[in-house]
This record gives sequence, structure tokens and C-alpha cells, in this order.
Amino acid sequence: MRKNRTGLVLWIALIAFVAMIAIPVKCAAQIDEKKELPESVKVISLFVGSIVLDAVGDALCDDGHKVWGHTFNAASTGLLLASPFILNIEFKDWGWYAISYLSFRIALFDPMYNIIRGLHPNYIGNTSGWDKFMQELNPPLNSLYFGRAIFFTVGISIPIKHIK
Repeated sequence: MRKNRTGLVLWIALIAFVAMIAIPVKCAAQIDEKKELPESVKVISLFVGSIVLDAVGDALCDDGHKVWGHTFNAASTGLLLASPFILNIEFKDWGWYAISYLSFRIALFDPMYNIIRGLHPNYIGNTSGWDKFMQELNPPLNSLYFGRAIFFTVGISIPIKHIK
């Protein structure tokens, strides 16, 4: 059973990898200014893509698939390194970019990692500093869902409202 789940997880991860690479590349490929995607769409695509790829990479590494895991982690880092060439970042807006990224990270990383590992989406581990902090808070399950939904909403709202 474990072997079958692992194969399925790798296929899902591969599809996620292709999708998360294709979306920002498509955003960057918009040459005609009249058809260029709004900056908010590019920011959301890059940040969500990078975070999902990083979560999938970490989960695959922890599941014993080091090569695939490192490939996904490298793709995540590559998206972030390419972002200055894809986005029109203005220095005055850097704080909004950081808050949006952190909001998406809080909302998406742990659930994606847990799903790829075959755990409950709101499982709280015990190794990282974030996990230890969350264990100290000991939030009820519903408040975890609610909190992640708020952070996801903030992550989307900031690029739409403050980054032009």
C-alpha cells in the first residue's frame, strides 16, 4: 500500500511542479503591454508557486525521495531568484511583497507538506521552531482552518490592493 501511495504522490508532485513552473513562465512571457498580466497576478502566482514547490520538495525529501525533493526545492528557489526579472518591484513596496509572501507561507506550506506526506492537512509536527510554536499555542482544529484562510486572504489582498 505504501508503495502505491508513493507513486501517486510522485505523480501529483510532478503535475504540481509543471503547473507551478508554467504559470509564472506564462506570466513572464507576456510581451505585449496591452495583454500583460497585472502585477498582482504575477506576484500571487510566483509566491504560491514557490511555496507549494518548497513544501512538496521538503515532503519528498522527508519521505526518502531526495532527488525529486531537491529538484522541487531548487525550482522553488529558482522562482524566487527569477522574481526580480518577472515582477516590476519598486523599493517602496518591498514590505508589501514580504508580508504577502509570509502570509501565503503561513497559509499554504504546512497543509501542502502534510498532504504530500499523507498526513492530516492541519497536523502539527514537533521538529521545527514553527511546529514548536504552534504546539505551544495548541489551537483547536477549526481555528487552524480559520487562521490559514485569513492568512491566505491577506496574501491575495495585499498584491491586489497595494502592489500596482
